[in-house]
Amino acid sequence: MNESTQRNLTGYEKYLLLASRESSLTGGYQGYIGIQEVISVLELMSQKQETSYLYKDKYLHSSLTITEINTILSCWEDGKYRSGLKKIKRVANQIGVRTI
Repeated sequence: MNESTQRNLTGYEKYLLLASRESSLTGGYQGYIGIQEVISVLELMSQKQETSYLYKDKYLHSSLTITEINTILSCWEDGKYRSGLKKIKRVANQIGVRTI
């Protein structure tokens, strides 16, 4: 798939591409809904350049670095797998999202 085609993919299509390479992603629609919630938390951390965040009135601290967070977000944005994507499960578990 060329780069211009990949940019035109929907979020769900990008998720399916990533799920085909990463075993921690289920590849189902429930997983897509769950990963969107995790991505919103990661985007907040990336914007603030902090690994601590407020989620549902709880103050939490992620073990991920900003570089790792940005790698995950890059994967999500362009639909291209990178080895750092597997670390998304850490944040999902921390906020209670069981299916991604």
